[in-house]
Amino acid sequence: MTALPRFDDGSYLDFIEGLRRYALTVLNPVAAAAVRERATTARPETIESARELADPIPVVGLRNRILRSTQDMNWNRVVTGYEPLRPTLEAELAAAERQGPGRLELVDDWEYPEYYRTVHYHRQPGGYHEDPLAGYVYHYGTKVFHLGTNDRDEAKIARAMEVPEPADGRVERVLDIACSIGAMTVAFKQRWPQAEVWGIDAAAPLLRYAHARAVRVGGDVIFAQQLAEQLRFADASVDVAYLGTLLHEVPHEVAVRIVHEARRVVRPGGVLVVHDMRQAGDPADIWEEYDRDFDCRFNGEPYAYHFVHAGFGTLLAELFSSVTTSSGRTVTWVCVP
Repeated sequence: MTALPRFDDGSYLDFIEGLRRYALTVLNPVAAAAVRERATTARPETIESARELADPIPVVGLRNRILRSTQDMNWNRVVTGYEPLRPTLEAELAAAERQGPGRLELVDDWEYPEYYRTVHYHRQPGGYHEDPLAGYVYHYGTKVFHLGTNDRDEAKIARAMEVPEPADGRVERVLDIACSIGAMTVAFKQRWPQAEVWGIDAAAPLLRYAHARAVRVGGDVIFAQQLAEQLRFADASVDVAYLGTLLHEVPHEVAVRIVHEARRVVRPGGVLVVHDMRQAGDPADIWEEYDRDFDCRFNGEPYAYHFVHAGFGTLLAELFSSVTTSSGRTVTWVCVP
């Protein structure tokens, strides 16, 4: 990623990353245990009553304050840190558009859906679409968000390597849906160099940055501005499709349309991998319920709480002939038409 011009900015963000790590690895387990213990004597029936139970617990309030504050401190410092480089970075993006390998396809009269315009995802200032430098900001900001585990695309590359091939071994077209800055898109090309690899996203600034990154590393991929719920691909024209951490970021009805579109474009015998938030258990875990609701209220994730209760595993089982599920902190569905 592009270095910030001032050493002080990088040092400040290293501190924010450490503070976020403390909240997630030290405070989080203590807060979860406190909420679960209190719930044994007063089981909340609604998310509102869960808030009433959890919010007064001191360690919960401390964790919440650190997560909310560090998120804003992170973005604000990245935005201001890159500002002195704005002319240089905007020129870099413009120059990359005329270069290959690969290409960039943007839509001149593009209109962002209302659900997209009104959300600044993860509290990134201006969302992913308002600032031409949103890709640079997203890249550095998510470095802090992921606690350094993806500084050199390690996590994205590893996940791309885990995507299974179709049983017949034919991989001629790969589609990365909601590709953001294209780390996995390029990793897919490295894995399947003979394939035509596409990365689609709604946000032009992310796509421009993704293409510039791909040019820099020689990634021969195609980035295109498309909506996941309205793909411009023919029926059964994709061998491998990846749908990562998108469904929880859109309204339920849009998420359903996205799944149907993915089913439409993946060929018989092909593979669709859906990776997203784990669905709520039955009965739901009180801490996971509270934590997801916290994200909805304070971290630019307004649709996530609904998503984890939407039963997307059932929908996928209805649409695909085979669905294999693996769960950990997140869930992955491997779907074969």
